[in-house]
Amino acid sequence: MSDTLSSPLERQTPVSVRAVLVGLILSVMVSFWGQYAADRLGYDPTYAQLPACLILPFLILVVGPNLIVKAFRRTGGLTRGELIAIFAMGWAASMVPDRAMTRYLMAVVTTPYYFGSPENQWPGKFFDYLPDWLVLGDENGAATGFFEGIGSDTPIPWHDWVVPLFWWCSAVAALLWIGACIIVMLRKQWIEHDRLRFPLGEVALHLTGEADPNETDQPPFFKTKMFKFGLLLSGLIMIWNALSYWGAWPHFPIMGPDVTTITIERAFPGIPIRLNLFVLCIAFFANTEILFSVWFFLLLSIIQKGVLARLGFLSTANTIVPGGLVSIQSIGAMVMYVLIGIWMARRHLRDVWNKAFGRPSNLKDDDELFSYRTAVFGCLVGVIYIVFWLNTAGLSLSITILFLFLLFVFYLAIARVVAEAGLVMLDLPINAHQFTVGIVGSASLTTPDMTVLGLSNAFARNWRTFTMIGVSNIAWLREQIWPGRKHLFRWCATAFGVSTLTSLVYFIVAGYTYGAQNLRTNPGGLGTGFYNLIIAWMNNATQVSALEISFMASGGIMMILLTVCRYLFYWWPLHPIGLVVVASSPTLGAIFPIFLAWLIQTILLRIGGGKLYRSVQPLFIGILVGYILGQGLSFVVDFYWFPDAPHQFEAF
Repeated sequence: MSDTLSSPLERQTPVSVRAVLVGLILSVMVSFWGQYAADRLGYDPTYAQLPACLILPFLILVVGPNLIVKAFRRTGGLTRGELIAIFAMGWAASMVPDRAMTRYLMAVVTTPYYFGSPENQWPGKFFDYLPDWLVLGDENGAATGFFEGIGSDTPIPWHDWVVPLFWWCSAVAALLWIGACIIVMLRKQWIEHDRLRFPLGEVALHLTGEADPNETDQPPFFKTKMFKFGLLLSGLIMIWNALSYWGAWPHFPIMGPDVTTITIERAFPGIPIRLNLFVLCIAFFANTEILFSVWFFLLLSIIQKGVLARLGFLSTANTIVPGGLVSIQSIGAMVMYVLIGIWMARRHLRDVWNKAFGRPSNLKDDDELFSYRTAVFGCLVGVIYIVFWLNTAGLSLSITILFLFLLFVFYLAIARVVAEAGLVMLDLPINAHQFTVGIVGSASLTTPDMTVLGLSNAFARNWRTFTMIGVSNIAWLREQIWPGRKHLFRWCATAFGVSTLTSLVYFIVAGYTYGAQNLRTNPGGLGTGFYNLIIAWMNNATQVSALEISFMASGGIMMILLTVCRYLFYWWPLHPIGLVVVASSPTLGAIFPIFLAWLIQTILLRIGGGKLYRSVQPLFIGILVGYILGQGLSFVVDFYWFPDAPHQFEAF
């Protein structure tokens, strides 16, 4: 840790009592608003990897009041370290509501016994293998009351929820704990050896409104003219668009539905042109090499898909990777990307292992979230528990091991890509449980195997909470505060627990009050899709084809070649990440802002070098802040004037 980070200002304990209290209050608000905005108006403030459900409450409830206090008393208010700790707690809390976790978890828990019928074949096909301790029963009308609502004089049957939520929460805790242990073991490799930039963490630091102690000659972003101009520009556009809801004038084309598609030829997929300011502002903090590689490989994948379609090459099994052979190729590249990363870190991991067992090691772990010994043995305990959990639910041991291997390969890939590229909207076309079925073939799986893999939609299909993105960025943010670091993980875990309680309790109460099927996040629609997938596996025996295997292998080979070229030739322009993300539909939807971020950054670096680029960064933080505040304004307008026909503010 540099001396500059140990300045008198930063010596104030960042995880102070007041920071913890503010962080916990923020956690409740992040969870409640993220869930409420989705349920009531169908907003998606929880979708992005750095979500609006975190940034907006942080700006309004923490940064705004703190700036006011410091305007009257310069030495008053929260310190930079405290603000970072509060943001980290809020980030942990944002990993729960709606699309982060709650939407998928509740869909799995509540759906089967309410929607099961002879027509959809659920009772006859898999109900005998459905663990009662993981789903909400309907013997006492708990599931029916949740979806249809109950009278105000009827109590909520909380006792029916205790068992399934307890066991699901234990699995969630185990998965998150394993992820945290993996990040502790890899963080130093990523930061000190691989030099990952962590664009989301960098943006988070600027959102605190405090100056960087490493750059004493630079004012806080919020005090620069560039920031104020960006804030004014995007703020006026957001106000204009909110007022356009009444139809008095046209809006600026930056809303969710505002997309134009360019088609090369009929057989080729279209190129979506959508100006998403959120993506643009955060992508501006990624390296130009990565931004170029992303949009270049996206265009290349479009051409490849069109050529394959013209030649008649199609994937024969939709269960392995939806999206065709190019997506299969990308997933093969992604798996190899993770394996190469682990191979490159082998010496570091050996030192971590030695440190954990008390053997001689050059590594120090006093700057980690917790010790390497805790990470190694904690990871082992977590894996043993989740294996036991899945096996008890009915998943055979061999499939459990394969599924967990693929699950954490996917999680680690997404975490590393976001840490390096800052793709705030990143998603993948395939989930680990679907990929497991695709690789093994549904014909080779038993009914209990397919049933439990269907239940794993609760955690295997979402990329925000369990992918270690939040934990890795929190670990990176922890580098910026001193001292009191050893307590940060503890309070972030507490914030996650508080957020989980807030989101789940609110969602259950809303279901019994209004009827969950009347909420815009109706878990029944999502849940029926999850359980129908089990029926599809059972009724349509699949086996991976030689063509699919060859394309997946080609993706791995291409990843090896790209990695070798990048390390051998200093002039090599293509980053391997580009090949990993081409199958991501949200990334394709963001190709235009990614291209713009690359173009603007490239021009700035050519004209004025790094100094000019850094001087323009506050402009994009200002645009981002204005955009997020505009989303809050849009929510207020829709809430009061258009509750029955809310507007799609953004799309990814």
